[in-house]
Amino acid sequence: MDSVPGIPVRDVPKHIRVDVTCRPEEGSNIHIQVWLPIVAWNGSFLGIGNGGAAGMILPFVMVGPLKLGFAVASTDMGTSAGADCGIGNKAVWRDFGYRSTHLMTLAAKSIIECYYGVLPKHSYFNGTSTGGQQALSEAQRYPEDYDGILAGAPAYDRTNLHMGFVWDWLAVNKAEGGLFTKQDEEQIVKIILDKYGHMGERHPGDSFMYRPDKIKVERAAFEGSGLTDRQIEGLMKIYGGVSDPVTGKRIFEPVMMPGSEACDLGLAHRCEHPGFEQSYFYIFRWILGADFDFKNFDFHRDAKKIHEELDEYLNATQTDLTAFRDRGGKLLVIHGTADPIIPYTSSIRYYEQVKEKMGDVDSFFRMFLAPGMGHTSGGPGVQDILFGFPATPKDCRHLGILALKQWVEDGIAPDCLYPIAFKDNNPMNAFLDSTFGYERVIYPFKSDDKG
Repeated sequence: MDSVPGIPVRDVPKHIRVDVTCRPEEGSNIHIQVWLPIVAWNGSFLGIGNGGAAGMILPFVMVGPLKLGFAVASTDMGTSAGADCGIGNKAVWRDFGYRSTHLMTLAAKSIIECYYGVLPKHSYFNGTSTGGQQALSEAQRYPEDYDGILAGAPAYDRTNLHMGFVWDWLAVNKAEGGLFTKQDEEQIVKIILDKYGHMGERHPGDSFMYRPDKIKVERAAFEGSGLTDRQIEGLMKIYGGVSDPVTGKRIFEPVMMPGSEACDLGLAHRCEHPGFEQSYFYIFRWILGADFDFKNFDFHRDAKKIHEELDEYLNATQTDLTAFRDRGGKLLVIHGTADPIIPYTSSIRYYEQVKEKMGDVDSFFRMFLAPGMGHTSGGPGVQDILFGFPATPKDCRHLGILALKQWVEDGIAPDCLYPIAFKDNNPMNAFLDSTFGYERVIYPFKSDDKG
Protein backbone atom coordinates (compact mmCIF):
# COMPACT_ATOMS: atom_id res chain seq x y z
CA MET A 1 0.00 0.00 0.00
CA ASP A 2 1.46 3.40 -0.97
CA SER A 3 -1.55 5.71 -0.76
CA VAL A 4 -4.93 6.19 0.87
CA PRO A 5 -7.66 7.03 -1.68
CA GLY A 6 -9.17 10.48 -1.19
CA ILE A 7 -6.56 11.67 1.34
CA PRO A 8 -3.28 13.33 0.32
CA VAL A 9 -0.94 10.93 2.14
CA ARG A 10 2.54 10.29 0.80
CA ASP A 11 5.40 7.93 1.53
CA VAL A 12 3.49 5.29 3.46
CA PRO A 13 6.09 2.94 4.96
CA LYS A 14 6.16 -0.64 3.75
CA HIS A 15 4.21 -2.83 6.12
CA ILE A 16 2.45 -6.12 6.61
CA ARG A 17 -1.34 -5.90 6.98
CA VAL A 18 -3.19 -8.59 8.90
CA ASP A 19 -7.01 -8.75 8.83
CA VAL A 20 -8.85 -10.44 11.68
CA THR A 21 -12.55 -11.20 12.21
CA CYS A 22 -13.86 -11.97 15.70
CA ARG A 23 -17.30 -13.39 16.46
CA PRO A 24 -17.32 -13.98 20.22
CA GLU A 25 -21.07 -14.65 20.24
CA GLU A 26 -24.03 -14.85 17.88
CA GLY A 27 -24.81 -11.40 16.47
CA SER A 28 -21.20 -10.25 16.79
CA ASN A 29 -19.01 -9.45 13.78
CA ILE A 30 -15.86 -7.51 14.66
CA HIS A 31 -13.29 -6.58 12.01
CA ILE A 32 -9.72 -5.71 12.99
CA GLN A 33 -6.65 -4.60 11.04
CA VAL A 34 -3.09 -4.78 12.29
CA TRP A 35 -0.30 -2.97 10.42
CA LEU A 36 3.28 -4.05 11.09
CA PRO A 37 6.19 -1.93 9.85
CA ILE A 38 8.65 -4.09 7.93
CA VAL A 39 11.61 -1.94 8.95
CA ALA A 40 12.25 0.55 11.75
CA TRP A 41 9.69 -0.80 14.21
CA ASN A 42 10.03 1.29 17.36
CA GLY A 43 9.21 -1.71 19.57
CA SER A 44 5.81 -0.36 20.65
CA PHE A 45 2.17 -1.03 19.77
CA LEU A 46 -0.48 1.65 19.25
CA GLY A 47 -4.20 0.92 19.26
CA ILE A 48 -6.21 3.50 17.31
CA GLY A 49 -9.78 4.48 18.15
CA ASN A 50 -12.66 4.96 15.74
CA GLY A 51 -15.28 7.70 15.40
CA GLY A 52 -19.04 8.19 15.33
CA ALA A 53 -20.90 4.92 14.90
CA ALA A 54 -17.68 3.35 13.55
CA GLY A 55 -18.51 0.58 11.03
CA MET A 56 -15.26 0.84 9.09
CA ILE A 57 -11.53 0.95 9.67
CA LEU A 58 -9.94 4.26 8.67
CA PRO A 59 -6.51 3.72 7.08
CA PHE A 60 -5.79 7.45 7.12
CA VAL A 61 -5.50 7.57 10.92
CA MET A 62 -3.15 4.57 10.91
CA VAL A 63 -0.60 6.03 8.50
CA GLY A 64 0.82 8.70 10.82
CA PRO A 65 1.62 6.32 13.68
CA LEU A 66 3.05 3.82 11.19
CA LYS A 67 5.45 6.54 10.02
CA LEU A 68 6.50 7.01 13.65
CA GLY A 69 7.46 3.34 13.81
CA PHE A 70 4.50 1.93 15.75
CA ALA A 71 2.81 -1.36 15.03
CA VAL A 72 -0.78 -0.17 14.66
CA ALA A 73 -4.23 -1.72 15.03
CA SER A 74 -7.81 -0.52 14.69
CA THR A 75 -11.31 -2.02 14.65
CA ASP A 76 -14.69 -1.26 13.11
CA MET A 77 -16.19 -1.89 16.58
CA GLY A 78 -18.60 -4.48 15.17
CA THR A 79 -20.91 -2.13 13.27
CA SER A 80 -19.86 -2.74 9.66
CA ALA A 81 -23.45 -3.76 8.83
CA GLY A 82 -24.55 -0.21 9.68
CA ALA A 83 -25.29 1.53 12.95
CA ASP A 84 -28.78 0.04 13.11
CA CYS A 85 -27.33 -3.47 13.37
CA GLY A 86 -27.47 -2.80 17.11
CA ILE A 87 -31.27 -2.70 17.20
CA GLY A 88 -32.21 -5.33 19.77
CA ASN A 89 -28.74 -6.90 19.48
CA LYS A 90 -26.88 -6.91 22.80
CA ALA A 91 -23.83 -8.48 21.16
CA VAL A 92 -23.33 -5.23 19.23
CA TRP A 93 -23.84 -3.19 22.38
CA ARG A 94 -21.02 -5.11 24.05
CA ASP A 95 -18.78 -4.93 21.00
CA PHE A 96 -19.29 -1.21 20.47
CA GLY A 97 -19.05 -0.35 24.15
CA TYR A 98 -15.87 -2.23 25.06
CA ARG A 99 -15.36 -5.76 23.73
CA SER A 100 -14.14 -4.99 20.20
CA THR A 101 -11.35 -2.73 21.50
CA HIS A 102 -10.17 -5.31 24.02
CA LEU A 103 -10.22 -8.14 21.46
CA MET A 104 -8.36 -5.92 18.99
CA THR A 105 -5.70 -5.35 21.63
CA LEU A 106 -5.28 -9.04 22.41
CA ALA A 107 -5.18 -9.98 18.71
CA ALA A 108 -2.67 -7.25 17.86
CA LYS A 109 -0.26 -8.22 20.64
CA SER A 110 -0.41 -11.86 19.60
CA ILE A 111 0.24 -10.99 15.93
CA ILE A 112 3.11 -8.68 16.90
CA GLU A 113 4.72 -11.46 18.92
CA CYS A 114 4.34 -13.93 16.03
CA TYR A 115 5.85 -11.52 13.49
CA TYR A 116 8.66 -9.91 15.49
CA GLY A 117 9.31 -12.72 17.95
CA VAL A 118 8.67 -10.50 20.97
CA LEU A 119 5.75 -8.75 22.58
CA PRO A 120 5.69 -4.96 22.31
CA LYS A 121 7.82 -3.30 24.93
CA HIS A 122 5.10 -0.69 25.50
CA SER A 123 1.48 -0.49 24.43
CA TYR A 124 -0.45 2.73 23.82
CA PHE A 125 -3.98 3.71 22.83
CA ASN A 126 -4.96 6.90 21.03
CA GLY A 127 -8.62 7.64 20.38
CA THR A 128 -10.79 10.70 19.86
CA SER A 129 -14.56 11.18 20.19
CA THR A 130 -15.93 7.62 20.04
CA GLY A 131 -12.27 6.65 20.25
CA GLY A 132 -12.12 8.65 23.48
CA GLN A 133 -14.90 6.44 24.83
CA GLN A 134 -12.80 3.42 23.81
CA ALA A 135 -9.78 4.97 25.54
CA LEU A 136 -11.44 5.57 28.90
CA SER A 137 -13.24 2.23 28.74
CA GLU A 138 -9.87 0.51 28.36
CA ALA A 139 -8.42 2.33 31.38
CA GLN A 140 -11.47 1.40 33.45
CA ARG A 141 -12.27 -2.16 32.30
CA TYR A 142 -8.93 -3.52 31.10
CA PRO A 143 -6.17 -1.63 32.94
CA GLU A 144 -3.60 -4.25 31.91
CA ASP A 145 -4.06 -3.63 28.16
CA TYR A 146 -2.16 -0.35 27.79
CA ASP A 147 0.74 1.45 29.44
CA GLY A 148 -0.38 4.83 28.14
CA ILE A 149 -3.79 6.05 26.99
CA LEU A 150 -4.60 9.27 25.12
CA ALA A 151 -8.29 10.28 25.02
CA GLY A 152 -9.25 13.23 22.82
CA ALA A 153 -12.70 14.81 23.27
CA PRO A 154 -13.99 11.56 24.78
CA ALA A 155 -17.65 10.58 24.29
CA TYR A 156 -17.44 8.68 27.56
CA ASP A 157 -20.84 9.65 29.09
CA ARG A 158 -22.41 8.22 25.98
CA THR A 159 -26.10 7.89 26.71
CA ASN A 160 -26.41 11.32 28.31
CA LEU A 161 -24.39 12.94 25.52
CA HIS A 162 -26.77 11.54 22.92
CA MET A 163 -29.72 12.88 24.89
CA GLY A 164 -28.04 16.23 24.50
CA PHE A 165 -28.00 15.66 20.74
CA VAL A 166 -31.75 15.02 20.70
CA TRP A 167 -32.32 18.07 22.91
CA ASP A 168 -30.37 20.35 20.56
CA TRP A 169 -32.05 18.89 17.48
CA LEU A 170 -35.49 19.56 18.91
CA ALA A 171 -34.44 23.09 19.87
CA VAL A 172 -33.39 24.11 16.34
CA ASN A 173 -35.92 22.22 14.23
CA LYS A 174 -39.52 23.36 14.08
CA ALA A 175 -42.34 22.35 11.75
CA GLU A 176 -40.83 24.36 8.90
CA GLY A 177 -37.41 22.78 9.30
CA GLY A 178 -34.05 23.98 10.54
CA LEU A 179 -33.89 27.43 12.06
CA PHE A 180 -30.27 28.34 11.33
CA THR A 181 -27.98 28.88 8.35
CA LYS A 182 -24.21 29.26 8.05
CA GLN A 183 -24.70 33.03 7.98
CA ASP A 184 -26.67 32.86 11.23
CA GLU A 185 -23.86 30.88 12.87
CA GLU A 186 -21.28 33.51 12.00
CA GLN A 187 -23.48 36.32 13.28
CA ILE A 188 -24.08 34.52 16.57
CA VAL A 189 -20.36 33.92 17.12
CA LYS A 190 -19.62 37.60 16.51
CA ILE A 191 -22.28 38.63 19.03
CA ILE A 192 -20.91 36.25 21.65
CA LEU A 193 -17.28 37.27 21.16
CA ASP A 194 -18.14 40.97 21.27
CA LYS A 195 -20.41 40.65 24.30
CA TYR A 196 -18.70 37.97 26.35
CA GLY A 197 -15.19 37.52 24.97
CA HIS A 198 -13.44 39.15 27.93
CA MET A 199 -15.32 36.91 30.37
CA GLY A 200 -14.41 33.82 28.33
CA GLU A 201 -10.71 34.77 28.38
CA ARG A 202 -10.47 35.81 24.76
CA HIS A 203 -7.01 37.09 23.91
CA PRO A 204 -6.66 40.27 21.83
CA GLY A 205 -7.03 39.52 18.12
CA ASP A 206 -8.36 35.99 18.65
CA SER A 207 -11.64 34.75 17.19
CA PHE A 208 -12.09 32.27 20.04
CA MET A 209 -12.10 32.00 23.81
CA TYR A 210 -9.92 30.00 26.16
CA ARG A 211 -12.71 29.32 28.68
CA PRO A 212 -16.20 29.83 27.23
CA ASP A 213 -17.63 27.81 30.13
CA LYS A 214 -17.04 30.87 32.32
CA ILE A 215 -19.68 32.92 30.52
CA LYS A 216 -23.46 32.81 30.82
CA VAL A 217 -25.21 33.71 27.58
CA GLU A 218 -28.37 35.75 28.13
CA ARG A 219 -31.30 36.26 25.81
CA ALA A 220 -30.77 40.03 25.80
CA ALA A 221 -27.51 39.58 23.89
CA PHE A 222 -29.46 38.63 20.75
CA GLU A 223 -32.35 41.06 20.96
CA GLY A 224 -32.26 43.57 18.14
CA SER A 225 -29.78 41.42 16.18
CA GLY A 226 -32.25 40.40 13.48
CA LEU A 227 -32.62 36.85 14.82
CA THR A 228 -36.23 35.76 15.17
CA ASP A 229 -37.90 34.97 18.48
CA ARG A 230 -37.92 31.29 17.51
CA GLN A 231 -34.20 31.36 16.80
CA ILE A 232 -33.41 33.07 20.10
CA GLU A 233 -35.68 30.64 21.94
CA GLY A 234 -33.84 27.71 20.33
CA LEU A 235 -30.43 29.12 21.24
CA MET A 236 -31.38 29.65 24.86
CA LYS A 237 -32.65 26.10 25.09
CA ILE A 238 -29.31 24.81 23.75
CA TYR A 239 -27.28 26.96 26.12
CA GLY A 240 -29.40 25.72 29.04
CA GLY A 241 -28.54 22.05 28.51
CA VAL A 242 -30.77 19.00 28.61
CA SER A 243 -32.88 18.38 31.71
CA ASP A 244 -35.51 15.97 32.98
CA PRO A 245 -38.96 17.62 32.60
CA VAL A 246 -40.35 15.82 35.66
CA THR A 247 -37.54 16.23 38.19
CA GLY A 248 -35.98 19.36 36.70
CA LYS A 249 -32.56 17.73 37.14
CA ARG A 250 -29.93 18.45 34.52
CA ILE A 251 -29.15 15.34 32.49
CA PHE A 252 -26.06 16.64 30.68
CA GLU A 253 -24.19 19.92 30.39
CA PRO A 254 -24.86 22.10 27.32
CA VAL A 255 -23.39 20.26 24.34
CA MET A 256 -22.52 23.22 22.11
CA MET A 257 -20.02 25.58 23.65
CA PRO A 258 -20.67 29.32 23.12
CA GLY A 259 -18.38 30.54 20.35
CA SER A 260 -18.32 27.17 18.60
CA GLU A 261 -21.58 27.68 16.69
CA ALA A 262 -19.87 28.24 13.33
CA CYS A 263 -17.44 25.32 13.65
CA ASP A 264 -17.85 22.13 11.66
CA LEU A 265 -20.61 20.10 13.39
CA GLY A 266 -21.98 23.35 14.83
CA LEU A 267 -25.37 25.00 14.81
CA ALA A 268 -26.36 24.59 11.15
CA HIS A 269 -25.25 20.95 11.31
CA ARG A 270 -28.01 20.34 13.85
CA CYS A 271 -30.51 21.54 11.24
CA GLU A 272 -29.50 19.01 8.58
CA HIS A 273 -32.22 16.52 7.60
CA PRO A 274 -32.16 13.57 7.83
CA GLY A 275 -28.42 13.39 8.33
CA PHE A 276 -28.26 14.59 11.92
CA GLU A 277 -30.87 12.12 13.16
CA GLN A 278 -29.20 9.24 11.32
CA SER A 279 -25.73 10.10 12.56
CA TYR A 280 -26.45 10.84 16.22
CA PHE A 281 -29.58 8.99 17.39
CA TYR A 282 -28.51 5.46 16.47
CA ILE A 283 -27.89 4.16 19.99
CA PHE A 284 -31.44 5.15 20.92
CA ARG A 285 -32.84 3.32 17.90
CA TRP A 286 -31.14 0.22 19.33
CA ILE A 287 -33.71 0.40 22.15
CA LEU A 288 -36.66 2.36 20.73
CA GLY A 289 -36.69 0.87 17.23
CA ALA A 290 -35.86 1.98 13.69
CA ASP A 291 -39.13 3.87 13.22
CA PHE A 292 -39.19 5.79 16.48
CA ASP A 293 -40.24 9.45 16.02
CA PHE A 294 -37.70 11.48 17.97
CA LYS A 295 -40.00 14.50 17.97
CA ASN A 296 -41.81 12.55 20.67
CA PHE A 297 -38.73 11.63 22.71
CA ASP A 298 -39.57 11.84 26.43
CA PHE A 299 -36.58 13.02 28.48
CA HIS A 300 -38.00 11.35 31.57
CA ARG A 301 -39.68 8.11 30.49
CA ASP A 302 -37.55 7.28 27.42
CA ALA A 303 -34.38 8.49 29.12
CA LYS A 304 -34.98 6.09 32.00
CA LYS A 305 -35.42 3.19 29.58
CA ILE A 306 -32.21 4.09 27.75
CA HIS A 307 -30.23 4.22 30.98
CA GLU A 308 -31.58 0.89 32.15
CA GLU A 309 -30.68 -0.84 28.88
CA LEU A 310 -27.46 0.79 27.65
CA ASP A 311 -25.49 2.45 30.43
CA GLU A 312 -23.65 -0.70 31.49
CA TYR A 313 -22.45 -1.31 27.93
CA LEU A 314 -21.74 2.13 26.47
CA ASN A 315 -20.75 4.45 29.31
CA ALA A 316 -17.13 4.74 30.46
CA THR A 317 -17.88 6.72 33.61
CA GLN A 318 -16.10 4.71 36.30
CA THR A 319 -13.90 7.01 38.37
CA ASP A 320 -11.77 4.51 40.28
CA LEU A 321 -8.65 4.10 38.14
CA THR A 322 -6.58 2.54 40.92
CA ALA A 323 -5.75 -0.62 38.97
CA PHE A 324 -4.58 1.40 35.97
CA ARG A 325 -2.50 3.72 38.14
CA ASP A 326 -0.97 0.95 40.24
CA ARG A 327 0.38 -0.91 37.22
CA GLY A 328 2.09 2.29 36.07
CA GLY A 329 -0.48 3.42 33.50
CA LYS A 330 -0.54 7.03 32.29
CA LEU A 331 -3.71 8.79 31.09
CA LEU A 332 -3.73 11.96 29.00
CA VAL A 333 -6.99 13.73 28.07
CA ILE A 334 -7.03 16.61 25.55
CA HIS A 335 -10.17 18.54 24.62
CA GLY A 336 -10.77 21.62 22.47
CA THR A 337 -12.61 24.60 23.97
CA ALA A 338 -14.51 25.25 20.71
CA ASP A 339 -15.81 21.69 20.37
CA PRO A 340 -19.49 22.02 19.33
CA ILE A 341 -20.43 18.34 19.56
CA ILE A 342 -18.77 17.03 22.77
CA PRO A 343 -18.34 19.76 25.39
CA TYR A 344 -14.98 20.04 27.07
CA THR A 345 -16.88 20.69 30.30
CA SER A 346 -17.75 16.99 30.33
CA SER A 347 -14.04 16.16 30.37
CA ILE A 348 -13.54 18.63 33.21
CA ARG A 349 -16.37 16.89 35.05
CA TYR A 350 -14.72 13.48 34.64
CA TYR A 351 -11.34 14.80 35.75
CA GLU A 352 -12.87 16.35 38.86
CA GLN A 353 -14.79 13.16 39.68
CA VAL A 354 -11.64 11.04 39.41
CA LYS A 355 -9.84 13.50 41.68
CA GLU A 356 -12.68 13.38 44.18
CA LYS A 357 -12.50 9.58 44.18
CA MET A 358 -8.72 9.14 44.19
CA GLY A 359 -7.19 12.34 45.54
CA ASP A 360 -4.13 13.76 43.80
CA VAL A 361 -3.97 12.22 40.30
CA ASP A 362 -1.14 14.29 38.84
CA SER A 363 1.28 11.37 38.82
CA PHE A 364 -0.77 9.42 36.25
CA PHE A 365 -3.65 11.54 34.88
CA ARG A 366 -3.32 14.93 33.21
CA MET A 367 -5.79 16.92 31.15
CA PHE A 368 -5.17 19.77 28.73
CA LEU A 369 -7.65 22.19 27.16
CA ALA A 370 -6.78 23.27 23.61
CA PRO A 371 -7.99 26.86 23.10
CA GLY A 372 -10.28 27.32 20.11
CA MET A 373 -9.86 23.78 18.82
CA GLY A 374 -13.03 22.26 17.36
CA HIS A 375 -14.06 18.64 17.53
CA THR A 376 -10.73 16.77 17.81
CA SER A 377 -9.08 19.12 15.26
CA GLY A 378 -9.77 22.27 13.27
CA GLY A 379 -11.72 25.17 14.70
CA PRO A 380 -11.03 28.92 14.95
CA GLY A 381 -8.01 28.51 17.28
CA VAL A 382 -5.33 25.85 17.55
CA GLN A 383 -6.13 22.92 15.29
CA ASP A 384 -3.94 19.92 15.96
CA ILE A 385 -2.32 18.17 18.88
CA LEU A 386 -4.02 14.78 18.53
CA PHE A 387 -3.55 13.52 14.96
CA GLY A 388 -0.12 14.62 13.83
CA PHE A 389 -1.02 15.94 10.37
CA PRO A 390 1.92 16.39 7.99
CA ALA A 391 2.24 20.07 8.94
CA THR A 392 2.40 19.24 12.66
CA PRO A 393 5.91 18.85 14.14
CA LYS A 394 6.52 15.26 15.24
CA ASP A 395 7.88 15.85 18.72
CA CYS A 396 6.64 15.50 22.29
CA ARG A 397 5.72 19.18 22.56
CA HIS A 398 3.43 19.26 19.54
CA LEU A 399 1.96 15.75 19.40
CA GLY A 400 0.01 14.22 22.25
CA ILE A 401 0.93 10.61 21.60
CA LEU A 402 4.65 11.42 21.71
CA ALA A 403 4.20 13.36 24.94
CA LEU A 404 2.47 10.30 26.35
CA LYS A 405 5.24 8.01 25.08
CA GLN A 406 7.88 10.16 26.78
CA TRP A 407 5.87 10.09 30.01
CA VAL A 408 5.60 6.29 29.98
CA GLU A 409 9.11 5.46 28.81
CA ASP A 410 11.21 8.25 30.31
CA GLY A 411 9.10 9.28 33.29
CA ILE A 412 8.86 12.87 32.03
CA ALA A 413 5.31 14.06 32.60
CA PRO A 414 3.96 16.69 30.17
CA ASP A 415 4.10 20.05 31.94
CA CYS A 416 3.12 21.94 28.80
CA LEU A 417 2.08 21.24 25.22
CA TYR A 418 2.11 23.35 22.05
CA PRO A 419 -0.91 22.68 19.81
CA ILE A 420 -0.59 24.33 16.41
CA ALA A 421 -2.87 26.12 13.97
CA PHE A 422 -2.57 25.41 10.26
CA LYS A 423 -1.09 28.00 7.96
CA ASP A 424 -3.64 30.68 7.00
CA ASN A 425 -6.16 28.81 9.19
CA ASN A 426 -6.77 26.57 6.16
CA PRO A 427 -7.48 22.88 6.97
CA MET A 428 -5.98 21.78 3.65
CA ASN A 429 -2.65 23.19 4.76
CA ALA A 430 -2.62 20.44 7.39
CA PHE A 431 -1.49 18.07 4.63
CA LEU A 432 1.43 20.17 3.47
CA ASP A 433 4.92 19.43 4.72
CA SER A 434 5.43 23.09 5.48
CA THR A 435 5.40 25.47 8.40
CA PHE A 436 2.29 25.79 10.51
CA GLY A 437 0.56 29.08 11.24
CA TYR A 438 1.21 29.49 14.97
CA GLU A 439 1.32 27.60 18.25
CA ARG A 440 0.01 28.25 21.74
CA VAL A 441 1.41 26.90 24.96
CA ILE A 442 -1.10 25.10 27.19
CA TYR A 443 -0.69 23.72 30.70
CA PRO A 444 -2.31 20.88 32.64
CA PHE A 445 -5.79 21.71 33.88
CA LYS A 446 -6.04 22.35 37.61
CA SER A 447 -9.20 22.36 39.70
CA ASP A 448 -8.63 26.00 40.61
CA ASP A 449 -7.57 26.86 37.05
CA LYS A 450 -7.84 30.57 36.31
CA GLY A 451 -7.27 30.08 32.58
